Amino acid sequence: MTRSTDHAAESLRALVAGVDRRPVLVGVDGQGGAGKSTFARSVVGSLGSAVVVEGDDFYRDMDDDARAALDPAWGAEHYFDWQRLRREVLEPVRRGERTLRYQRYDWADATMGAWVEQLMPDVVVVEGVYTLRPQLLDLVDVAVWVEASAETRLRRQAERGENADEWIARWVAAEDHYVATHDPRSRAALHVQGA
Repeated sequence: MTRSTDHAAESLRALVAGVDRRPVLVGVDGQGGAGKSTFARSVVGSLGSAVVVEGDDFYRDMDDDARAALDPAWGAEHYFDWQRLRREVLEPVRRGERTLRYQRYDWADATMGAWVEQLMPDVVVVEGVYTLRPQLLDLVDVAVWVEASAETRLRRQAERGENADEWIARWVAAEDHYVATHDPRSRAALHVQGA
């Protein structure tokens, strides 16, 4: 059952409370423009000691021509550096390390940017497309899928001014491949209607 943001926030709090270890890792997935970031920001304050890690910080640092040459299957695999997300965020959370430390991708300069470092909170919410991919699920305690219609998602992407139509088309094709191949919806304990 897909829930509104308010009902989903209550359900998420209950799911997090039911995890018997800290820190708890929450994965929030959904296609571009579905409302993942909005949902994560709206609930993080109600989860106690919690922080949001943005999947966009793990955009893969690669040559633009190489990125443009990726077909949908390779795009789903390589647009985001899920290996670095696993290594720098998910594994340290699971080990219960005292510090959360990861490097952000700098979209303005199109290169790797600053490091984020802070005390490890009780709850880490990682939001972004591909967050519920099979290679990460073993470390996720609570999986959330945020849903919105294709029309709504595309409108939101266009409103953000996200580059050219060609780039959006490649991006959407990779996401569609990911959803069709890995069915992340079925892996989620909670389904949310994107605001």
